[in-house]
Amino acid sequence: MHFVYRLLALYGSAIILMFFSEFLFVNEGMVAILIGKLQINLALAIGELFILSTYYALFTFPFLALLSHYKVNTLLGLFLAGAIFGWAAEALVVPAVYEGVPYSFVWTSISWHPLIDVLVGWYFVRLVMRNKNVLWNLTMFIALGGFWAIWATWYWTGESGGSFEIITPSEFSIFAYATGIFWIVGMVIADNFGRGGFYPTKWEVSFVALVAVVAFSITALPFLPISLSLLPFIALTVFALYKGRDVTGELTIDANLDEARPEWWKYVLALLTPLTATLIYPWLFEMQLRIPTEDIILVVMLIAVATFVRAIVKPFRLKKRP
Repeated sequence: MHFVYRLLALYGSAIILMFFSEFLFVNEGMVAILIGKLQINLALAIGELFILSTYYALFTFPFLALLSHYKVNTLLGLFLAGAIFGWAAEALVVPAVYEGVPYSFVWTSISWHPLIDVLVGWYFVRLVMRNKNVLWNLTMFIALGGFWAIWATWYWTGESGGSFEIITPSEFSIFAYATGIFWIVGMVIADNFGRGGFYPTKWEVSFVALVAVVAFSITALPFLPISLSLLPFIALTVFALYKGRDVTGELTIDANLDEARPEWWKYVLALLTPLTATLIYPWLFEMQLRIPTEDIILVVMLIAVATFVRAIVKPFRLKKRP
């Protein structure tokens, strides 16, 4: 794969992961900044999205490289690669992973990021788009939009009847369509330039590794020595990916996505996600219905920890094919 193709493949996947990580999640800081810029100047908002996607390219690089290098062909392996992405997103540029140890090692690093960003957003959505069943695609995009609208209510601070910091329906509509279209563009790029796996050169790996080490050192320095406790988890995860490489002889995750490209109208159908979200959100806003965030986070964390433990243990118990 030519360097330009690899770069486009990286950015395509980075945009997909960024959408699910920042915008479907409705990350308070970035969402407020983006809505503000969308209301002032579209060019400013596009510039913000490009800058953010460049950061996410740094986080996405090890995820794609590990996925292809170790020929990951199981969902558990994909989860582990997603955990590496999650830790990169929460530890390299922002210190979120160090600010509430051990809770922060799990949420959102190995919970939302691997489960939602990677398994759902990067893999399952794109896999369903390769299925010719129109009903499956319609259902998926509508359900995704409904989830987006419901989850967005976590952004409201305070209890019912108290003081809220709320995204208005008009603000949410601008935000949902802008980020939704950017997500679709990312899928088009990833599907057209990400075929054949992601195999960077040694120079590219060295450059990204150097940037990552510098970023990690700067971000983690104020949190020493607790920040160093993340490194054994990263090492164990990479070693588990190594042990689990090509265990079953089945198609790799990359190959599953390479078997076909979605028809062009599937990307048009993806607009149902922001459309559905913008239809449901005003009703939730009017009724002041807020998702029970704490309960859901606890459930997701328990699922994530159980999945992580199983994903780590399983490669050491499986026998290689003769």
